[in-house]
Amino acid sequence: MATWQTVSTAESMDFILAGGGITNHEVFAFALQGVMLDVGAQISNVTVFGSTAFYNNQPCYFVTLEPLTFNPDTWKLAPLTPAEAWLAVSGNFESNEV
Repeated sequence: MATWQTVSTAESMDFILAGGGITNHEVFAFALQGVMLDVGAQISNVTVFGSTAFYNNQPCYFVTLEPLTFNPDTWKLAPLTPAEAWLAVSGNFESNEV
């Protein structure tokens, strides 16, 4: 298992996750810290690279993190609007080898 530093964002952001002894077969989660009601974080575009020049020929992952709001009336997810930027999500990426 690896844990990365705390990040905060109010918009979609791309990350490269490497190090911590990760392998080329990991499951990722984003551990939320102090978010508002009906705001969550979606992990998408998870792409594994078995060996890259970026990180010493070690496995690494490209992932996208996007804060989303949930409408309980329509059961729809939506990106944060500029007026909702104060609802940014904060947390840590975590992984478990599978």
